[in-house]
Amino acid sequence: MTQLKKGDKLRRISDGKLFTYFSQDDSDDENYIHVEEMLVPVYLPDFEKEESDE
Repeated sequence: MTQLKKGDKLRRISDGKLFTYFSQDDSDDENYIHVEEMLVPVYLPDFEKEESDE
């Protein structure tokens, strides 16, 4: 996945729900990130970056 920036939109692969990237998790595991809509870290491989039409 390309480098993520705060505010990037991510689509959860399992159900298509859209989330907003907030930051990398503080743990040593780079596969976990934070999204604005959830209080707990989420597993990055479960998401794909939503490409904008800009």
